Amino acid sequence: MAISILFVVLTALSVSSALQGFVLLAVARRPVRGPQEGHRRRVSVIVPCFNEEKVLSKTIDSIFASRGVELDRVICVDDGSNDGTLKVMLEAQQQYGDVLLVLSQSNHGKAAALNHALKAVGTEFFVSVDADTQVLPDTLARLLAHFTDPLVAAVSGQMIVGNRHPAQAFVYAAQVNEYEAANNIERRAFAHWQRITVIPGAIGAFRHSAVVETGGYPEGTLAEDAHLTLALLLNGHRTTHEASATVLTEGPDTMAGLRRQRVRWATGKTQVLLRVAGPALRRGGLAATLWLYLLWNNSILPLVWLPGAVLLPLSAVTLVLRNPETVTWVATAYLFTLALNYGHFVLSRRFARSLDAASRAAAGLVEVHTGIRATVAIPFVGSLAMWVAWARILTRQHGGWDKLDRSGDVETQALSSKGVFDAD
Repeated sequence: MAISILFVVLTALSVSSALQGFVLLAVARRPVRGPQEGHRRRVSVIVPCFNEEKVLSKTIDSIFASRGVELDRVICVDDGSNDGTLKVMLEAQQQYGDVLLVLSQSNHGKAAALNHALKAVGTEFFVSVDADTQVLPDTLARLLAHFTDPLVAAVSGQMIVGNRHPAQAFVYAAQVNEYEAANNIERRAFAHWQRITVIPGAIGAFRHSAVVETGGYPEGTLAEDAHLTLALLLNGHRTTHEASATVLTEGPDTMAGLRRQRVRWATGKTQVLLRVAGPALRRGGLAATLWLYLLWNNSILPLVWLPGAVLLPLSAVTLVLRNPETVTWVATAYLFTLALNYGHFVLSRRFARSLDAASRAAAGLVEVHTGIRATVAIPFVGSLAMWVAWARILTRQHGGWDKLDRSGDVETQALSSKGVFDAD
């Protein structure tokens, strides 16, 4: 009886996950209405930094190469780095002048660094860019065009993993696949409802007044970007996505680096969901529904993936061996589940990849070969990371930036200033 229940539960979870994926894919395939053309805007750009000497100068250069906007200030905040990050900032300040503002503080974490910079923002709109992320010339202008809608408080950009010489190719391929799906399916789908759930730290534009009204970047979690986004949504604001606002970002290129990143992400997102549970559930309606969706997909379902991948086929075989008369319905259910998930995998991968193919080719990025290791790497590491995350949260362990060692492997100079990136 217990084996039968286990098989049915795991089958139901797998089927429901695939069906949810099909729904998001169907919504994402609908044409996305672009923003109305806005006037040239003044904008501030915030770059929080901790030990970023290998990558920071390229990021700053890419920001100053932006067109279609007026840069009021580029605010770089050094959060107590122990390498040459501050020196890189000061050298860039000599090159670009006072429009580049250098701030420094003792190590208090990324959210504190962002809040420090927020006090120096003198424009109605600002963009936050991670120090390992390089923007394309039209990225900032395309993000800001969405603010012609007064309800929009934040806009996410299109992140492409830009490593050129990854140490482990399958780790690189796994992240390329994941970023493509996240940008081109989940974000495109949620953009139709103006409910993007995470405006990523790598690239996001914000309405300054809305962020200040919300209280700035919430501190005390490892996912200040997710926390701020949900706070904005709970305050009645709207968030959206701009697929043509492209950036190249550096991803971990080893399993060890991927594990560190995913433990931080899993811990941070779960911390945020626990923090906002009360306000979301009290508001009810769409807010509560969105919170339940995120809790289930981000913090509970990953726990099931690894044991489920082992126990589903094992329970099917055990059930048939113990009760041979069940072979027909067990085989039918199992094969249907496999077919449904495979169909979702193939259709989603094909659609998501098609939208980024031209951009990746123009960037001259490493060709991606998706094998078994690349396919299972993200869900495998993500499941393990979620178990570690819950253990950390329940034992009240705290973490800092826990950032990856940078390689400086991302390069935008090979990109044409016009061409595929200019196509909407």
